[in-house]
Amino acid sequence: MNNFLVLFKPSDFMSKYLNTNDNYSPPPKNIIHFLAGFARWYFQPEYLGLSNLSENKPAIYVSNHTLLGLTDGPLYIPKIYEEKNIYLRVLVDNMHLSLPLWRSIMTDLGAVTASPEHAIELMEQKQHILVFPGGANEICKTKDNAYQLDWKNRFGFVRLAIEQGYPIIPIASLGGDELYDIVADKKDFKESKFGSWLKKEGILDKYFKGGDIIPPIIKGAKGSFIPKRKKLYYKFGEAIETASLKGDSSEKNLKKIRKLTQDAIYAGIEELKDFREEKGEDVE
Repeated sequence: MNNFLVLFKPSDFMSKYLNTNDNYSPPPKNIIHFLAGFARWYFQPEYLGLSNLSENKPAIYVSNHTLLGLTDGPLYIPKIYEEKNIYLRVLVDNMHLSLPLWRSIMTDLGAVTASPEHAIELMEQKQHILVFPGGANEICKTKDNAYQLDWKNRFGFVRLAIEQGYPIIPIASLGGDELYDIVADKKDFKESKFGSWLKKEGILDKYFKGGDIIPPIIKGAKGSFIPKRKKLYYKFGEAIETASLKGDSSEKNLKKIRKLTQDAIYAGIEELKDFREEKGEDVE
């Protein structure tokens, strides 16, 4: 048994998953199109700003996360792959490594665990990269923060973009925060007796980032776990250039580029709301 553990250390076994892989090739377009088929039929997504994307200009794509993050990447990754020949390598949380079947699927789809080292490796390969700075905090929505960015004090993606001279493409997603009603959220949980006890014992801080990554209790179509059938909308903004900063990732530049990115995403969400209202369409 001891020899087995020496030969197959968990860290060695896990290292083959969600890594950058110099020889990675994306799945064929027809496979990606097929995998997204049901979601595409169910949500009937619309896309604005595809003309802002260039296959020949690798960029960091920065998106808001909607409730549970179920529809953020899976519907626009296939779209821009088919129409613009751009395949996004998604940077994901380390928690994906703990799910055996899921980590294999995500690895096959080109996802990579989020770290500065992995991001730089992808940039050196001239890959297009997708990041969600809000991470798990942002998908664990509360009742009152639909379409709100929750980036806390994160500047990592901005620093990397500046230092590597990568442009940033802001992506706004609309509709994902309306697929479920939130019955109870992390605020409710933390204020409960059980939540208070977990806080007192240090469990919330150790395993749930102080309660920030506790998912909400939700209900969807007819009170079920099936999401409501609503149209989804995505807006790809104009590139925010960083090359002119010549690698200067000073605090001033970090704040400037991050604000430009946040403002572009919020503006994109408002544009999509206007677009949706003007069309007056839904699929329910």
